[in-house]
Amino acid sequence: MLAGLTIVELGGFIAGPFCAKLFADLGAQVIKIEAPGDGDPARAYGPFPHGRPHPEKSGLFLFLNGNKTGITLDVEKPEGREVLHEILALADVLVTERPRLLYSGPDEAGETARFQARYPALVSACITPFGVAGPLRDDPGNSLLCNALGAAAWAIGDPEREPLNLPFFQCEYQAGINAASAIMAALLMRRRSGTGQRIDISTADVIASYAASNATLYIYHGLQWRRDGRRAYRSSGCYPYGLFPCKDGYVCLIARTAREWGRFVESIGHPAWADQPRYQDQVAMAREYPEEVDALLGSALAGLTRRELYDLACKYEYPLAPVRNVAEAMEEPQLAHREFFVEVEHPEAGRLRLPGLPYHYSGFAPPSARPAPRLGEHTADFLTNRLGVSSQQLAALREGGIV
Repeated sequence: MLAGLTIVELGGFIAGPFCAKLFADLGAQVIKIEAPGDGDPARAYGPFPHGRPHPEKSGLFLFLNGNKTGITLDVEKPEGREVLHEILALADVLVTERPRLLYSGPDEAGETARFQARYPALVSACITPFGVAGPLRDDPGNSLLCNALGAAAWAIGDPEREPLNLPFFQCEYQAGINAASAIMAALLMRRRSGTGQRIDISTADVIASYAASNATLYIYHGLQWRRDGRRAYRSSGCYPYGLFPCKDGYVCLIARTAREWGRFVESIGHPAWADQPRYQDQVAMAREYPEEVDALLGSALAGLTRRELYDLACKYEYPLAPVRNVAEAMEEPQLAHREFFVEVEHPEAGRLRLPGLPYHYSGFAPPSARPAPRLGEHTADFLTNRLGVSSQQLAALREGGIV
């Protein structure tokens, strides 16, 4: 689908590599540039088989970097910078987390103008914690800081406890997704104008945009969103809307309309308390006494498994889903039917089962999955065959620690 599109990835860890991965999985050529020696920080992060660190066996790195061409290059050195510019001359897109390395400095405006003049059609996307402008532009940042600054943490957790971080590095992944969307829009614009775009992605901005519903509550009513534990805040207007314990775990139950609530009550045997007006006012239940209704539901749900509750929900037609842990999700029949997990053979890590594309196209089959590159695996081949570097020049670059 994206064959012929060339992307240079100059970054590390999650946000930039995940952004580039979304293109690589659809057939674009992604040239991943790593520093000689240690390479991408994700190589040292893990998880590792049997807990033994190995730069070629990090689960995080292997997931994020399949289908990419991997080279090593020290872009901090002038010789490496020149090679980088030769690579960029071949590229449609640059994905980076290091803005000042390329087009800023003492004369930032001048450097930016020179960079854009050298690559007028290049789409460059820079992903940083706080963006390339503003009072925090030079401050170090990470997922925890962006989660806190963007107000997402304030809405997560139990109401009487401290705020919580978003799990699974969601800040970085969401920044990568937003960067990929912005790049695609810039590429479409380039078709008309012939010129590229310089895209500035702030991870804190991304998270703040996801907290927009919290912001509008404050803007319109002066109210702060509050944490409500396993329930949505005030059950998003009507009870029930949240996670509920059952015999073998938890289910997610959302029955916000009177019709859905009636069906749910009927499915669990229509307990006598459900006929009281107090338990038919879903707005009052959500806002004034949700814990009381939770306790009433507890006795009914405690005797039913997730599967039994799911079957009842299907029969009576109201929204409910079993809450899976990671091990269960790996064996989920729905994901297996959609061939979500793919098998990849890596020369160092062996046979791997990794998440694949989370979407399907009607007229396009993604290319066969290739394993993540070993550190510098394609350096010699790429520099020789794509840039015309001679064997003597390659030896000199190696001798100088450039590649």
